[in-house]
Amino acid sequence: MVNYKKKNKNKKKSQNESLDASNNDEHPKQAPKIVTEDDSEVRAKESIKKPMTGATKRQHDDDSDADEKPQKKKKKKQVVATETSDKKGKKSIRQIKREKFAKRQAEAQASAKDHLKGQCLNYLSQWKHDRPNWKFMKAKQVWIYKNKFSPDLLPDSSWPLFLEYFESAKGNIRNMLLDDAKKVIKQMDEWTESQNGDEQNKDVVADEDDNGEASEDTPDTKKPDENVYKRARDLIQCLEE
Repeated sequence: MVNYKKKNKNKKKSQNESLDASNNDEHPKQAPKIVTEDDSEVRAKESIKKPMTGATKRQHDDDSDADEKPQKKKKKKQVVATETSDKKGKKSIRQIKREKFAKRQAEAQASAKDHLKGQCLNYLSQWKHDRPNWKFMKAKQVWIYKNKFSPDLLPDSSWPLFLEYFESAKGNIRNMLLDDAKKVIKQMDEWTESQNGDEQNKDVVADEDDNGEASEDTPDTKKPDENVYKRARDLIQCLEE
């Protein structure tokens, strides 16, 4: 006996295979499309899928702010040197110390000068009134000689002692005293002549000559002090007699 059921199944199977083959020929399979996404879309999807932590959220916010707003350049602060009103007019500690030091030095020098002046005047007085105990000192004699025309250092009360002390002087010291005195006398004579010449030329125009050119002015001669001039005359009379 022939198995008709099995034969019918094989026949249907062959028919189905033929139909599938015909369908494949008419409608060929298409290759799947590859879709690419932008990096921004991928990051957006990943951010949706994965929850952001605190650090990633701050970084995301910073990136978004940086994209939206351009960064501004920071301006450097200019330091302006200003003086407060409290410091104006006030001296620094170093300056105050310097002024105090200079003041002490000036006072010390003035005190030393006064002390030397007193010693020299006592030296001259001792020569006159206490000759046995008097001793020659060249340094004090030189001081008296240098300050002979100074009324402040050698007062008028000590001037007669000065003349008497140097009256018997000989040699180089005597010639030096005469030269100094004669210089003062000459200076006074020149000043007197210049004054007399000015009085004679009062009515004459000194600035222009006959050709209209300016004439040269003669330098003025300084007048010596009256007390100095008197001492110079006394010294010349004392040493030349």
